[in-house]
Amino acid sequence: MIKLKIFISVINTATRFTRYIALLVMASMMLFITFGVINRWLFTPIIGDIELVQLGMVVLIMCGLAYTEQAGSHIAIGIIVDRFPLRVQKIFDFFANLLTTLVTITIGYIYIEVALNHQNHMQLSTGLLNIPYYPIDYIIVLGFIMWGLQGLLKLVILIVSIFQTNQDSRKEV
Repeated sequence: MIKLKIFISVINTATRFTRYIALLVMASMMLFITFGVINRWLFTPIIGDIELVQLGMVVLIMCGLAYTEQAGSHIAIGIIVDRFPLRVQKIFDFFANLLTTLVTITIGYIYIEVALNHQNHMQLSTGLLNIPYYPIDYIIVLGFIMWGLQGLLKLVILIVSIFQTNQDSRKEV
């Protein structure tokens, strides 16, 4: 049980860290866009402002995915599932969390190769400011891995709750 608490603490701390990165990027983008619009209106446009905002959006979205999973804010369709008994709902939750974990960690793992390829062989960069893409690729990896770890955390908590429920029901008999 102590190992589970440590596991929960580590993943939630890492999620909190990525959440703060997303919030910092969002606030920075807000200030930068405001400054860019005022500067365009009064003086001269800022060169590359659109590129910087586009890269900021990638960082914002990728760093916000794990927190969105943690908060349960991803799109969910419960119209049908919510009508089933609690045990069947837990089965659906199990498979949903399992698929989330497998798919997101697989994407993150595969994207490591993309990031390494962009860093070492195919050095792509933005058109105007020549900002390389590979650091953004690593942020994409981080976002998907963290999302997958939050899915894994939900899966583990669900499994533990099922076993605790089964043990509690055996004690009553």
